[in-house]
Parts: sequence; structure tokens; C-alpha cells
Amino acid sequence: MINIEKKPKVLVIGDLMIDSYLMGSCDRIATDAPIPVVDVTKEESVLGGAGNVIRNLASLGAKVSVMSVVGNDDNAKLLKHLLDEIQTKSFLIEQKGRKTSKKTRIVAGNSQVFRFDHESKNNISFDNVKSLYSKLVEKIKAYDAILLADYGKGVLTKDFTQKIIAYANKNNVKTIVDPYGSDYTKYKGATLIIPNKEEAQAVTNIEISNDDKLLDALKAIQKEFETEHAIITLAEEGIAVLRENKLSVMPTVPLEVFDVTGSGDTVLASIGFSLGLNNSIYDSVEFANLATGVVLRKTGTATVSIDEIQSDQVYLDRKLIEKNLACKVK
Repeated sequence: MINIEKKPKVLVIGDLMIDSYLMGSCDRIATDAPIPVVDVTKEESVLGGAGNVIRNLASLGAKVSVMSVVGNDDNAKLLKHLLDEIQTKSFLIEQKGRKTSKKTRIVAGNSQVFRFDHESKNNISFDNVKSLYSKLVEKIKAYDAILLADYGKGVLTKDFTQKIIAYANKNNVKTIVDPYGSDYTKYKGATLIIPNKEEAQAVTNIEISNDDKLLDALKAIQKEFETEHAIITLAEEGIAVLRENKLSVMPTVPLEVFDVTGSGDTVLASIGFSLGLNNSIYDSVEFANLATGVVLRKTGTATVSIDEIQSDQVYLDRKLIEKNLACKVK
């Protein structure tokens, strides 16, 4: 198990969002149109996108900072309030004419009926890239790891992303990327890129139909994008790792899967948390699997804590196996 005695200092750069939920019941159709009517009984807003990565890091106990660009609107004020609630150090730039991302979901019972998005997808301005990069240069030595949470909303432009990675490498700070799109050249040189199976297939042009193809895809990602490590997430099946040029699949073993929403954010946060403490990639992936196993049994964009992991039955079973193995070795 990983060393968790200290609290890593982690910087998150990426697309911040608000996930808003209007929840209620639906037992009738509108008289003015053939659509369901949801009687809203509860409203909730939480951090989403890069914000959900931050929520997971804070829940794990990391000291978290964030750099991003938002709009000059009420949603930005709500976003800042939500960040303050979890004691996140924020460097947020307000860009005139930009919309702070907000996704509103209508939920009836346990089913999502409708979602509407309020957001901007255009790249942030050159001046704001310059300001964010200047702040990074000023603060770089304060961080153990930098997590790039890219959701394609324009904060992590190609030029900015390459500057972040290059400067972090120069200062021996790890960069872990949750990628977006099919052009991974913007992430070249990162410590680790975390694609899922579908993303890995698209970026490598390798159909991952068996373990040999999975190994080929891992090697291709590491070679082409010059990463220190290579992994591919496989949803509830676990995470594939390139280990000494061989394939190692480390399984997630949730007792029961309720919801996969936000599990990718948990993987990014937990691996970043662990690598920030200088644990190995293999211990970090194992930690991420345990964390994700807890989250998969929750609904919505959930978080996980160290206490939840250490009290989880899967964790306890694995510790018992380790103890028994140690006894046999003696």
C-alpha cells in the first residue's frame, strides 16, 4: 500500500464546471406538450469537471490549488464559493464574454431525464494564457504534482499545455493528464497520460481486442508521446500498466457497481495524490483501483476518502492476503 503519511501539494489546471441537479418525481405528462413533468423537490450544485478532481483530492487529504479561467458571471461566483468550502487555493481569471461552465441535470427518481449546458468552448485569450503561465512559474516549487484536467473547454490550449509540461519537467514536478480529443501531441513529455480504452484506440489506431493489442497500445503511447509511464483505464475491469515492457492488468474489484459517473476523475486524483508522494506507478495504480472501487458503489459524481478506502472490504481482504503471504515467507 502507498505511503500516505504526508499530504501532497497538488496543482490542478483545467476546465472547471458546476454540476447542478434538479431532483424530483415524475408521474404525469404535460397538457401543453407530450413531455414528462418533473416535480422538483431538491436542488444541488457541486464542483464538476476539473472541480470534481479537486473534490477528490481534498477528500483524500491533499493540499490543493487550482488555476483556470472562468466567466464574469453568477456561475463564477458560485464556483469560487464551492472551491472556498473545500479550502482550495484558487487563481482564477475572469474573461469578459466567457461563460462559466454549468451542466444542469433533471433527475426523476433514479433516472436522468434531461441535461442542458451553459458554457463556452473557445480557447482562452493569449493574455490569460500568459497570466496563468506567469503564476505557474512563480509557484512551481510549491507543488509535488500538477494534474491537467482537460475537458475540451478551451483552458488547456496546445501551446499552454506544452509550456506547463516543459516547465514542470525542468523543475522535476510530475504532470499527470486526463486527456481530451485525439491529438495527444499537446501532452507530449508528460509524466503520465491516462486514456481510457476507447481513447487509446483512437489515438494509437490500434483496435484493442486482446492482451497483445493492449500491450501494443501501451507501448505506442509511451513511445510516441514520450511519457515516463503508460497506462490505460479499463472501467470496472481495472487499469492496464506497462511494466518493464510487459503488460500488467491491475483489477478493480468493486463489490457492486452502481454508477461509473466521475470515476475517471477519481483515477486522476488518486494517481496524482500517490505520485505526488513519490510512490511507484504500480502502487499508485493499486491505490487508484481501491479508490475507484469505492466510488463505483456510489451514485453521481462521488468522492472517496482515505478512511473509506482503509475500511473497505476489498482493501481489508487484500491486506489480509499480504499478511498471510508475509507469514509464509518467514
